[in-house]
Amino acid sequence: MKSPLIVAPLFTLLAACGGGGGGNDNPVVAASVFAGNDQQIIEKSEFTIEAKGSPADGTFTWQRISGPIIEDFPLDGALQTITAPDIKADSELVLRVSYQTSDGQLVSDDLLIAIESNNQIPQVVVTQTAPATLPSDYQDTITLSAAGSIDPDENGQINSYNWQQIAGPALAVDSNSNATISFSHPLLDTNTLITWLITVVDDEGGESSTEYSHTLNKTTEVIIANAGSDQSVIELEKVTLDATDSQTVTNTYKCYWQQTAGSAVLDNQQQCVTSFIAPATEAVNTHTFEVTVTDYKGRTEKDSVDIVVNSKPQGLINDTGMSKCYNNTQEIACTSPDFPRQDAYVGRDSGVGTHIEKVGKGEQAFDFTKLNQFADELLDNASNFSCIRDNVTGLIWEVKSPNTNVLPNTQLREGQNHYTWYLTNEGEVQSGSSLGTPNSTCPSNSNCNLQVYVNEVNALDYCGGTNWRVPTYTELLTLLNYGKHGQSILLDENYFPNTPNSNLLADGLIYWTSQTAVDGTSLSQAYVFDMSDGNDLAYPKSNTAFVRLVRTAGASQ
Repeated sequence: MKSPLIVAPLFTLLAACGGGGGGNDNPVVAASVFAGNDQQIIEKSEFTIEAKGSPADGTFTWQRISGPIIEDFPLDGALQTITAPDIKADSELVLRVSYQTSDGQLVSDDLLIAIESNNQIPQVVVTQTAPATLPSDYQDTITLSAAGSIDPDENGQINSYNWQQIAGPALAVDSNSNATISFSHPLLDTNTLITWLITVVDDEGGESSTEYSHTLNKTTEVIIANAGSDQSVIELEKVTLDATDSQTVTNTYKCYWQQTAGSAVLDNQQQCVTSFIAPATEAVNTHTFEVTVTDYKGRTEKDSVDIVVNSKPQGLINDTGMSKCYNNTQEIACTSPDFPRQDAYVGRDSGVGTHIEKVGKGEQAFDFTKLNQFADELLDNASNFSCIRDNVTGLIWEVKSPNTNVLPNTQLREGQNHYTWYLTNEGEVQSGSSLGTPNSTCPSNSNCNLQVYVNEVNALDYCGGTNWRVPTYTELLTLLNYGKHGQSILLDENYFPNTPNSNLLADGLIYWTSQTAVDGTSLSQAYVFDMSDGNDLAYPKSNTAFVRLVRTAGASQ
């Protein structure tokens, strides 16, 4: 590369004093410099550069302009011996020589050094690092490592690894691109040679491959039967038995299930995945199933699984009454996996007729017994009764007397009577209570509110008790049968007759609960339930609503 720079000094012709003419006896000579011819060399080799300058009385300075870093620059002197740097790829080094003459002229020239990379191919080294004790056994984790592979270049390194199995049964490795691979010792009925092709690539693209072989010993067992984990289920649930985690040498096998304890009917005994419906039970029962796994050579192995079947917990609260399952828009099969575990499938109502024995009668899983005025039990078909015992919750409910006249000319316990929310607790009036007006919506000369009605019913020792009260939110909810949605009332009218006209109150067939709706300020509302649709509502205590009293059986009279 030739790009000399010539700087000529300024000079002045001076006329000799008194002389008839003039001239310059020492004219200035323009300086020049030549850095030498461009060179091609190999990395880490030694090479010489030499510059020439004119006139010959100047000094030389070498600088690195671009390309790989070389130590000790800048250098002074025309002749220099340099060692080419270690590089990762072919590179160009540009050096510049500057030449300054004794009279101050400064010129320069550039030299191009093309450096060729001389990469050394990496060496593949493979070792088996696990298990610690050889030979390995079935399910041992075997680890092979190529991390000891070498890049001979002084500052080189291995950038990537690739493992490829080229002989032996297919093995599932954790990763084919790591320095190490791990896999599980499989079932084998003969000693088996495994061969891998390992390829490593260094940071300069140099690539080297080698094959590595090792032997996996045959296993003692050639079939591992696996009936699955033990299960604990609820009666009437669908139970799945799964033996697909069994293993054989070829992964080709068939299954046969037998029940060795308990009584259940399998959908198919000859499938590796089968199912049954857990039988109804009044206690905890264990059902044991044994699977026989047979490989293609007729070799067999067995395994068992225990299925513990528990009776369905019933609790002390009624179910919803739902006997059908639905998606967002229509009825569906209760076994649909898209809308699972609905009440009609797993709730209390689903057990009616299979494992729930009622004390009395009622729709779905509701279980009611009719009682007379002294709280004695009556036959289920009795037409005259005073109250109802819920055999699930244990609560006793008021049965309203027939409607006889027009308000307020009615009887004390008629269903059409309605009241403001006014209750006391240990003699203290509860917040937000509203007194009501005498002889307005009930036949009371005192006030038409809940507390007056509770006191009057308890004074009668009605149905054998004096602990009648307004039901809580949860207690009143237990009477609602949502399976009757769309009908005029969500109660079983065989046990709760004499329902008032739904048009009597503007807001529907609403019944008070004893629970105040906390609105954060006035506490002026309490919860009601609409018995025609099951909705709840926070309702002003100064408004009127119907009431059905309840008491706890066996509590203080």
